[in-house]
Amino acid sequence: MNAQLKAIFAAIAVTASMAAVAADPVDHTHSTATPVSSATTGATDPLVDARNEKTQAKAEYKARKKVAEANKTLDVADCKTASLDTKELADCKQEARADAKESKREAKHVYKAEKADIKADTKAQLN
Repeated sequence: MNAQLKAIFAAIAVTASMAAVAADPVDHTHSTATPVSSATTGATDPLVDARNEKTQAKAEYKARKKVAEANKTLDVADCKTASLDTKELADCKQEARADAKESKREAKHVYKAEKADIKADTKAQLN
């Protein structure tokens, strides 16, 4: 039960941090001495936009991995709390690990696809 609570709190923390990053209106790409907004310059630099999108994609990738790890912890805890025989317990844990690996693999695939899309969009904007 204690491990389940830890995993639930970890998943909540990841979700809250992703929401905070998405809601952050501060532009961290410019120095703090001279704040610049896109309204004063006219148009934003496509390279800066691409860098911001890549940073966001990487943060989402890391969050997906952490969620997969938290789900694995929950699944393993469920296996331990269920009244299973030794063989069934081992199979249950192995399945939980395999599911986590698949989730992480899927998160990596999504991240790579997002990076490729960002790169293609940036090339199209620069040409």
